[in-house]
Amino acid sequence: MLLEELHKREYIDSVFNQYEELVKKQPDMESELFIFERMVYKRVKKILKKSGQLKDVEKKDIKEIIHFSSIAFTEGSLVAALRLDYCQRCGWCCENCSPIYITEKEYEGYKSSDKVITADIKPYKEGYRFTEDRPCEHFIRKTKKCDIYDQRPAVCRAFPILIKNENEYVFTPNHFCKYAIEFVVQKAITEITTCLKIKDDPDFLKNLEKMMENQIPQKEDNLEDRVKKWNEIADKLDSKYE
Repeated sequence: MLLEELHKREYIDSVFNQYEELVKKQPDMESELFIFERMVYKRVKKILKKSGQLKDVEKKDIKEIIHFSSIAFTEGSLVAALRLDYCQRCGWCCENCSPIYITEKEYEGYKSSDKVITADIKPYKEGYRFTEDRPCEHFIRKTKKCDIYDQRPAVCRAFPILIKNENEYVFTPNHFCKYAIEFVVQKAITEITTCLKIKDDPDFLKNLEKMMENQIPQKEDNLEDRVKKWNEIADKLDSKYE
């Protein structure tokens, strides 16, 4: 399978097995993911056809990579969460997500905010959450805007990745959210094109790892700088292999 050019089969299967265990606890997720992945498949197929790469990828490989991209989470996924151009500003996440998780650091900051009433925040797991959600109390339905946009929690900034607590993250594959669909489309396209490049040139992955090791900032609070570097490296590699 094409995905094995980039990931070991043992890891791929472990991701799929974890998903199967999750489905047992949340049966509705399977039907939602089925609809979601069909929508992603149409977009991915269209992009591959336009780029002339569709002939190089078997249907079963596309489907496996899309499924993997829909359920596998890595820090690299946060890069997509910074792509604000994916978001259609429809307000779906503001109206339907629960809980809206707030970290300890964010809560301390809200104590001195003139926009957030801490009395409307209650303890939740290792952090806090807004008392009112679905819709969020800070969502202005008429304008589809957030009245604390500049101070919104990380969970809102990172959607469609949900922060459940300080150390637990989960992706939300909801077909109503065009942002979530485009998020996985781009992940899948990246996986496919990278696998094809490795297949054609075994040294491609080594070169990529070397460039990342030497150029990517490592500090946790420097994600935006890492994103810029990732994009620069991707552009260099793409131009080399065009």
